Amino acid sequence: MRVSIPASAVRRRNLLPALVLAPALAVAAAACGVPTGEDSFSEIAPRDVPFGLDATSTSTTTTTTTTTTTTLPELPETTAATTSTTPIRLEPVEIYFLSRGRLQPVLADLPLGFTADQVTDVLEAGPQEGTALDTLIEPGLIVSTAEAEGVLTVDLDEEIFREIASFDQSEAIGQILMTMVNSLRGVGQVTFTFDRVPTAVKKGNTLLSRVGEALSYDDYVVLLVSQPISTPTDASGETTTTTTDG
Repeated sequence: MRVSIPASAVRRRNLLPALVLAPALAVAAAACGVPTGEDSFSEIAPRDVPFGLDATSTSTTTTTTTTTTTTLPELPETTAATTSTTPIRLEPVEIYFLSRGRLQPVLADLPLGFTADQVTDVLEAGPQEGTALDTLIEPGLIVSTAEAEGVLTVDLDEEIFREIASFDQSEAIGQILMTMVNSLRGVGQVTFTFDRVPTAVKKGNTLLSRVGEALSYDDYVVLLVSQPISTPTDASGETTTTTTDG
């Protein structure tokens, strides 16, 4: 005859061994000395730890820094640019001013190869202060200059020239002529114009020249502060030149 066992009875029968074994295992663990809980642990002295198990394994990473030194090729010594200063060659010129109405030469220096216009600039600039010299040449009086075959043509501003007193015009023309013939190489005579038209001017002896006449040093030598004079020839046959105050 088959007997039916209820399902709940079967579940209880399966749980029974587990309930019986749980206390038994707890008792066995206690009997074997296995600690339980935080208070059941104690620190072991290093000397009691066998085989150096307490040694801390430290992995030390050594970083090697490599310094690379790059040697650049030596550059050639820099040669400082040498400034070559070429001295400007100067040449003396004679600029004529007035001392008590007489022509007085004054030396000045101009760059080699100077022109008549550069000489004109110095003449029109007038004498330096404190030299007790005077001038009749105003800036703008000399308009232009042109040289041909040893004759320098000086074009004058007629309006400015007419402002010079009539009795001073010989000295004014003398200043210009003596400055040019004694400063410009190759120039031996000077002729004067007004607005490019030839004109007559007063000579050193106050007489009028011919219109467009080429005048020379000898025409104004009488106006010099010191005038050269010629004396009879000496024993060698040469003419002796001396000077005398005018």
